[in-house]
Amino acid sequence: MRYLLACMLLSAFLPAMAADEESVERIYELEFETDSSWASIEIRDDAVFVNAPADSAMSITAKDGLRAYNISPKKIYLRAKSRGVVNMNLFVRSKNNVLGLTLCKGSRNSYSWIKSDESRQKNDLKEPDHCEQHALVLNLF
Repeated sequence: MRYLLACMLLSAFLPAMAADEESVERIYELEFETDSSWASIEIRDDAVFVNAPADSAMSITAKDGLRAYNISPKKIYLRAKSRGVVNMNLFVRSKNNVLGLTLCKGSRNSYSWIKSDESRQKNDLKEPDHCEQHALVLNLF
C-alpha cells in the first residue's frame, strides 16, 4: 500500500517539476542585417527584447548612419540615412526554443535577415507587402 501511495505521489509531482525546468527563461543573442532604408522586427510570442548581459555588448553599425532607432520590449524599428547595409546584434529573453517574429523591410528590392546560433530567416520577398512572418529556432533540444 505504501509503495502504491509513493508511486501515485511521484507520478503527480514529477510532471510539474519537469514543466518548471522547461519554463526557465534564457537570453539569446541574435544578429540582424538589412540593406533597406527602414526595417522592423516584431516579436509575436511571449519573448521580449532585453539589454545585453554583463559579459556582452549590443552594437549597431550603419554604412551612412541612422536617422532613427527605436526599441521596445516587443519591437525594434530602425531607419537608415540611405539604403546601405545596417548590422546589429540584439538580445531576446524567452522561455521557448523557437521565436515567432515578423520581419519588415522598406522596399521590395531590399532584404532583411535575422540569425540565431541555430538558424537564419531571411525576408527577400519581391511583393508589395514587405512584411513576412518567421519562426526562428533559438535552441535545439
